[in-house]
Amino acid sequence: MKKNLILLMATLLLPTLLRAQGSMENILHEAQKITWKTPKDSLQKIINYMNNHPSNDYHYLYWNAYAHYMEYFNYKLNIPSEEKKAKNCLDQASKFLSKIAKPNSETLALQSLIDGLKLNFTNVFLLPIKAGKVGKLAERAIDLNPKNPRAYYALAIYDFYTPKMYGGRKVVESNLVKAISLYSTIPENSKEPNWGISESYLFLIRFYKEENQKNKAQQYLQEAKNKFPENTTFLQYKL
Repeated sequence: MKKNLILLMATLLLPTLLRAQGSMENILHEAQKITWKTPKDSLQKIINYMNNHPSNDYHYLYWNAYAHYMEYFNYKLNIPSEEKKAKNCLDQASKFLSKIAKPNSETLALQSLIDGLKLNFTNVFLLPIKAGKVGKLAERAIDLNPKNPRAYYALAIYDFYTPKMYGGRKVVESNLVKAISLYSTIPENSKEPNWGISESYLFLIRFYKEENQKNKAQQYLQEAKNKFPENTTFLQYKL
């Protein structure tokens, strides 16, 4: 009798569990599509759903961290007065990444980008030490997986924002070109990251523009338009 009761309960609960799992799968795929231009409401919906359905699953933790990282830009670009909320986004992103038991190239690359943004809130006396750690995270991400474009993107961003007087802007070009060269599509049902390529093009174009290399900027802008025809950032970009 007891066995039959347990079986009945499992049968009744199974559809609910499957629906919850399916919804989480959908949310993770929505998180994969997040960009700097994702509306705040859409981003918040993803974050709220994940936070209301906590899990120690690797992909849940990674994409929750990524969503909070991208939420930072929503505040920084659209509501610059909300500095505390912007910083909290980065703290939350770090919190979720820290729960991943075994860091890998993807998590270290993302952590490097997060910690790079945290430098905006760092005491000036601690800046050199913390900045150095940001670069080392990206370098370690490359060591763990030399075919990870996001690792090269992270190192390029670190170098891009390091002033020339402190040795910066030396490996921006090479790392962004490397990131672009590693572009590949992932299977439709995959939960693995595929971001960082359009961002690499954007920073490479910006770098060439700032370095007065307009021909190269134009070359990569056209390449980006061909590769990402629906990306309005490239369509509207003015050199």
